[in-house]
Amino acid sequence: FFFKQKTAYEMQRGLVGSENVYKRQDNKFGEAEFQAAAKELLENTKVYENFPLKGLFFYDIFSVLFEPRFRTLTFKCYLYLIQKHFAGKFTAIGGLDSRGLMIGILLAETLNVPFIPLRKPGKLPGEVVSTTFSMHYGDAGFEVQKHLLKKDDKVLLVDDFTATGGSYAACDRIIELAGADVAGYVSLYYLEPLHGEKKLKHPEAHKYVIT
Repeated sequence: FFFKQKTAYEMQRGLVGSENVYKRQDNKFGEAEFQAAAKELLENTKVYENFPLKGLFFYDIFSVLFEPRFRTLTFKCYLYLIQKHFAGKFTAIGGLDSRGLMIGILLAETLNVPFIPLRKPGKLPGEVVSTTFSMHYGDAGFEVQKHLLKKDDKVLLVDDFTATGGSYAACDRIIELAGADVAGYVSLYYLEPLHGEKKLKHPEAHKYVIT
């Protein structure tokens, strides 16, 4: 996947994926290839029981990012979902602290779009918009630098894992407080029994690779 070069103003304001801008780099990676890749990634993901707390399961994305082949498949799957569901619907990529930062900045670089880091409290300088929320193992929060978001921005949020949906829901709130909107959510893993997407502002725009 790639984007033609755009000016700084267009990158800040224009919807990504408009006609004659968004193109497929790998035309052979379609739905069948996506499903096969998802199966292979699941089979090679290490799952840790009782981490970070007893009764929880932790899907370790680093177990597939370590291996070059699986790392490539991981990003192909993210890009496939973005192209399939969000072309023409977002202006920037937002990455959630911490693993979503790594994923998001690489996706933003590949797609040639602005990147917005959503970080844990106290990590960003300047004027920030903040929120806190409760997770299944404690309280947490996110902050975003206010100057990065414009009124008409539509931010596509990315992370490695959707569980209760608390992280994405918190980012819904701070992006709205900053005057922008969320275009959707893309995760590698989704723990479906927790029904986390019900907490999201746009539950129909929650997409994932593995469940």
